[in-house]
Amino acid sequence: MAVTPKAEKKLMSYAELAALKVGDLATFLKKIVAVDHAVNKAKDAFVRGLQFNAKVVAALKRAYVEKLNAREIPPDTTFKKYFEQNAGGDLPGRLEALAALFNSLVLTLDAKGNPLLKEECFDAAAVDWLEKANAIIKQAQKHGDAWKTSDEVLDTINALSKPGDALKAIKEIRARQKGEPAKSDTAEAVQPLTVGRALEYLKAAIQNGGKALAAGQKDETFSLFNATLTLHETWLESGIKSELLYQWQQQITANAEKGIAPEIEVLNADAAPAAEEAQLQAA
Repeated sequence: MAVTPKAEKKLMSYAELAALKVGDLATFLKKIVAVDHAVNKAKDAFVRGLQFNAKVVAALKRAYVEKLNAREIPPDTTFKKYFEQNAGGDLPGRLEALAALFNSLVLTLDAKGNPLLKEECFDAAAVDWLEKANAIIKQAQKHGDAWKTSDEVLDTINALSKPGDALKAIKEIRARQKGEPAKSDTAEAVQPLTVGRALEYLKAAIQNGGKALAAGQKDETFSLFNATLTLHETWLESGIKSELLYQWQQQITANAEKGIAPEIEVLNADAAPAAEEAQLQAA
């Protein structure tokens, strides 16, 4: 017997919606607000539970390694697959990152046999701090066995161990790790961000892409590349008519072929005599 496919629910057209009274439209509006509220509430609950849930995942990771070493599970079983088998779903990326940080700092011991970071410091830290700290630790671990005693790791642990806001210190550590110039706190050293300075900084960052990639900063280099590809779309959203943007693009291309500066607008041969004649008549 042939199975009849279930008909998809057709969306109301704009004309149908426009014909409704405001009171009827309000029914749909309230549903929009309710769904948005539920989504935001779920996001807040997810973030609030990240630290605890990260420890749950870390405990599962420890059990996974023990079972893997004891050959109780197939050797080709990845942790993500093991998580899915036990949780019935995929491991969220943010949760995986925080669990990795917990394993790296709280469950890893220093030379004296103490955790690199106390668990209560992990619990007390803001999620944003921990996520930024994880990027530092992840890159530092590429140094090899000496990662625990590297300056960036020790400075990060120190920032998370002190009471107060650690965000500024962690940002500075991350910037230093990426090779960015240190920011001066003196007002005299602060220079206003102009369009020219911003473009020069962007060019320098792009030109340094090869070195950054070689240094293991693949994610940061990819993000920069992706961001620059969206610049054209940003111009289209700038409020300038696309016709004028196209005209400028044609001018830049034509001037480049003639060896002329891009900002110089060259009048065509037919337009020039007409312009001169108009000026003489005006005189």
